[in-house]
Amino acid sequence: MVTGSVHVGLDVGSTRTKAVAYDGAGRPVAEHHVATPWTTSAQGRTETSGAALLAGALAAVHGLLPRLGDPSRRVASLGVTGMAESGVLLDATGAESAPVVAWYDPRGAEEMAALPGCVAAAFTATTGLRADAQPSAATLAWGLRHGWRVTPASTWLTVPEHVVAALGGDRVAEPSLASRTGLLDTTRLVPADDLADALGLPRTLLPPLRRAGTSAGRVTLADADPRLRGAVLTVAGHDHPVGAVGAGATGAAHLFNGAGTADVLLRSAAGPVAAADRARLAAAGVSVGAHVLEDLSAVVGGVSAGVVLRRVLSLVGAVDGARRDAVDAAAALVPRPVPGVTVRAGGRGGDDVQVVVTREAEPAELLAAALHHVGEQTSALVDLMTSAVGPHTAALCVGGWTRMASVRALKQDVLPGVELADVALPGCRGAAALGALAAMGAHDQHDLTDLLAAWGTPLPAGVRPPHPAPSGGAL
Repeated sequence: MVTGSVHVGLDVGSTRTKAVAYDGAGRPVAEHHVATPWTTSAQGRTETSGAALLAGALAAVHGLLPRLGDPSRRVASLGVTGMAESGVLLDATGAESAPVVAWYDPRGAEEMAALPGCVAAAFTATTGLRADAQPSAATLAWGLRHGWRVTPASTWLTVPEHVVAALGGDRVAEPSLASRTGLLDTTRLVPADDLADALGLPRTLLPPLRRAGTSAGRVTLADADPRLRGAVLTVAGHDHPVGAVGAGATGAAHLFNGAGTADVLLRSAAGPVAAADRARLAAAGVSVGAHVLEDLSAVVGGVSAGVVLRRVLSLVGAVDGARRDAVDAAAALVPRPVPGVTVRAGGRGGDDVQVVVTREAEPAELLAAALHHVGEQTSALVDLMTSAVGPHTAALCVGGWTRMASVRALKQDVLPGVELADVALPGCRGAAALGALAAMGAHDQHDLTDLLAAWGTPLPAGVRPPHPAPSGGAL
């Protein structure tokens, strides 16, 4: 490893593509973000291209290089995480042959709804996913019906896998990402051939599996900055479990709650989850698949906390600043439930929030009622996970919402034994750590625990790395 080199974690998210550089001790030294490019048609279809995603990834990484200070400082490794269900379909020549459809785009819903009941049940039992529009297989089935050339020579890469391959790395499937495609038997970690047959898809779409933290080659792309070329690449995996790694939730029975734009609960579990439990979890919108960490399953669900809290704070005119701080502080003292005030997610649209008030109510009471609804959702989700995989032994909650006193109080009420940690960009940190592991020449993850221990406590959110003056030279 070059002295003074950095490890970069890249997180290709739904709205932002974020890159953070860490030194050999795990201290963040520079970061840069760009918007993730999407276009939405008049028909409500949201998509992009693999080329646009690669350009965004390069822009994010290149944008932090001038902030490293020393112009000779190089990137030793690049770990890439991000969204999982969206992906790039390649033809036999390696060229893109279809658009990249957003993971929340409804295309594929009809194809999945048309599956016979026994096939839909087998889909869930095999993949740990609900048979709806979200898995990659649904998008591919829609594409096949609408003229996409999906042949035995085609390859499907999730977004992080595509970025790694386009930078010069190997075409590989990382298990936690492949678990979101609907193309993988997530218990045996082999292609789900019978499901591919049922959907009319080739059995050969997934490339060979390769674990996060092992090398997927090096950056050789000519368009990459010279300081990036030669960096060891790894596909770090799905953003939620990678964020858990970055925040320090690496135990076999650890509950990780990312309370950011999405409020996600990820429960690690040793070994596979029973088929009956997988079906029960999936029926409630909870997925089961491979974790980034070897020999663990990831049980993943979410609650509508972000949209509920944003809508209510907007309603009471407390979106930010001193007004929000005042309402937040007051809401933390309001007993829950709040008589005469009900807030709940739902309605005609997925982002609808309903507020029912039967008396005059203060802004803090409206926020407290919203928190009560979020708490009920969270408790129900934890109870469901516990019924399938047993109680968690430790809980960690990170994310921007935890900066509010009322949210912290809620989390402590509904997540037994929770530790609240203010961690900056845990997905980038986890990806960088897995990249550093790959740069060590690791063939497994046995040294990851020691590496994370050496990196120490994550930097709190809101504390940003110093930005040395750019040293000159165009990127």
